[in-house]
Amino acid sequence: MRHDPSRLAALQRTLILDSPAERAYDDITRLLASSLHVPIAIVNILDDDRDWFKSCIGLPQSESPATTSFCEAFFNTRDDLIVVEDTTRDPRFADHPFVVGDPRIRFYAAARLSVAGRTVGTLCAYDFAPKRLSIEQLDELRTQAVAVMELLSRRG
Repeated sequence: MRHDPSRLAALQRTLILDSPAERAYDDITRLLASSLHVPIAIVNILDDDRDWFKSCIGLPQSESPATTSFCEAFFNTRDDLIVVEDTTRDPRFADHPFVVGDPRIRFYAAARLSVAGRTVGTLCAYDFAPKRLSIEQLDELRTQAVAVMELLSRRG
């Protein structure tokens, strides 16, 4: 869960939170946005009470409260990948404030980022229209998530 002390300790050991922008992470989000044809791609770090964006394409903010986190879904599944082709048809997201209100997110795809077996974040993509990913695009999401985890493992 989000507040698990051992998860938070693994996250703290990465020394990633509130760190300056880094080209390697920005390159990954740009590549993901391009390969999935989405306007928003984020390296999202799941802190105790917020989602902090190490890299973000398509949104002006650098964090959001945990209460509005799509990526919270990873704390309720063992799956390492979540793909929601139409958020209005998925009970986990249909009532989400960013689905029923602005910015009206309709597509969400994310891969779990783990350190020492603990979920520390996600590599995620959003769109304002429903969409289906190809097998190649799913592979791209997985591959880019592995690249982010490799970068995280080099920290701390």
